[in-house]
Amino acid sequence: MATVSTWPVLLLLLVLLGPWPASPQRETRHEKFRRQHTDYPKTSPDLDARRYCNLMMQRRGMTSGACKPSNTFIHGSPEEVDAICTHGGTYFNENYYDSNAHFDVTSCRITGGSQSPPCNYRGRLSTQRVRVACIRNEPVHFKGPL
Repeated sequence: MATVSTWPVLLLLLVLLGPWPASPQRETRHEKFRRQHTDYPKTSPDLDARRYCNLMMQRRGMTSGACKPSNTFIHGSPEEVDAICTHGGTYFNENYYDSNAHFDVTSCRITGGSQSPPCNYRGRLSTQRVRVACIRNEPVHFKGPL
């Protein structure tokens, strides 16, 4: 009785199944900053500020498990926001830079006493300069409006 090697069968299975999915990579600090603080062009500009904040906070993953108490979205292009750390900003101190340009921003604040979902936010639109923390010429933290 002849023995059949299992290697050809295993190889065929691997080919048919295709490559293994790549393991999810953790987002960098700059990617997290962009996810949490930039929205350009502004998503659903026809929404009032409250509905905009409720939509975006959920869509950007800031209401999973616990409600993030506050967040600000900058409605400038990613290139304009990144430039704050180089030619588009002025050094403040440590690793903080102030934008030279004014940006349209939406500030979101949680309403009510609970920080457990469902989350409900109020929003405020304004135009102002912003302060960000930079590492390697990239924004990684939103310090606040000026």
